[in-house]
Amino acid sequence: MGTSTTRQRLAVAIGAGCLALTTMTSVAPAQAAEQQPEVVGVRASAVMPRLVATQDESQPRVNALAELGDTMVAGGSFRAVEQDGRTATRTNVVAFDRFTGELTPTFAPTFNGQVWALAADPDTGSVYVGGKFTTVNGTTRPALAKLDAVTGALDPAFSPRFTGGQINDISLVEVAGVKHLVLAGKPSKKVISLNPATGRNDRWIQLDVTGPLPGSNNGAFASRLAIDNASTRMVVTGNFTTVDGQPRSRLFVADLSAEGATLNSWYYPGFQKSCTSRTPAKIDYLEGVDWSPDGQSFNVAATGNYPLNRSDIWYQRLGDANRANTTVCDAVGRFDLDDDERPAWINYTGGDTVWSVIDTGAAVYAAGHFKFFDNPDGRDSSQTGDLVSGQPAVRRQGVGAINPETGLALRWNPALAQTRLGGRDFLADPTGLWLGNDATRLKGEPRRGLQYVPFRAR
Repeated sequence: MGTSTTRQRLAVAIGAGCLALTTMTSVAPAQAAEQQPEVVGVRASAVMPRLVATQDESQPRVNALAELGDTMVAGGSFRAVEQDGRTATRTNVVAFDRFTGELTPTFAPTFNGQVWALAADPDTGSVYVGGKFTTVNGTTRPALAKLDAVTGALDPAFSPRFTGGQINDISLVEVAGVKHLVLAGKPSKKVISLNPATGRNDRWIQLDVTGPLPGSNNGAFASRLAIDNASTRMVVTGNFTTVDGQPRSRLFVADLSAEGATLNSWYYPGFQKSCTSRTPAKIDYLEGVDWSPDGQSFNVAATGNYPLNRSDIWYQRLGDANRANTTVCDAVGRFDLDDDERPAWINYTGGDTVWSVIDTGAAVYAAGHFKFFDNPDGRDSSQTGDLVSGQPAVRRQGVGAINPETGLALRWNPALAQTRLGGRDFLADPTGLWLGNDATRLKGEPRRGLQYVPFRAR
């Protein structure tokens, strides 16, 4: 069933001219994926770094990925990586050549806690790192840091006024020639924007996000965010009930302009419904989110166990006969901006969590610790499938791909093995797809924590 593992979410309180963070209960990317012409292959490159289990971290994992030119950066919870037969110490973040897998030898910063979010700035050669840490390279830098992507040195000019806590998600966006570093968490407005050079609140985002959801814990917060490729819209998930006085349980869409962010009128009332889980950390249940490359739809991943009632289930093969306001529980849901009453589709796992999702145009990839797709009538991960049509569920271990048009599983099935939490993050580039997780194998081959799957050879 959907994971009950405790998660940490950013909590920020603004007062006395500073941002103070407190501990909460999630995860982390944020900009829409690069469009790809086809589905990637099923075998991962053998030359990329692999995480190494150590005494300090017996179940290492990658939570976040970022790309900076020819350099890839991966962050998570690990103490060592192996590449080309050599093991190197890397503490929760590593940089390497995205073609050869060779580690960047001078980039070896030390974070004293887990990394959950990454964003790269190619103009400055910098990488922003967010997570649950208090020091970087021995210097006090709670929750958020800006590093030189070559040397790993801290940028001393970037000094956010955080005093602790955790950052879940980061997006660096440029609107009308001005860059903003957008964070999801729990400031007084739940989503804030920082000056990318100084780390100070630039007040570009002033949305009034309030809550929390009844039965949840740790107060209201924003969990994950995604900004479309045109930098005109943002979608946010989290633990809240209203935005600017309007009902917006668990998710909202905002329009972006030079002047700031304004609430979009789009809202799907089905997000007001609960899933069966009453675990406080699952009440918000919506997790990762990503826009389609054209910006007309977005996809959201969810935990929460099952829809409360059969009438809350969306069936892929019923089309327009589906009821309005069905729920996304332990599933991936797709929503079009021109329809706020019905999803484009929902694909259920049958009771297992989906953490992250990415839309490349050719496929909607999803990752978590699930075992099946196409399983709306599944219970406790059973392979029930769709009782309406008589179609069985399809086996998809920890990762899978969904047809963006039909909402049904594609044949792509590399399978992640020996996972605890499962897949956490994706990144698409012109030559393939990157995966971050806690798996030890993909397609039966040893690829611990980090996999790069290129397109099939022609």
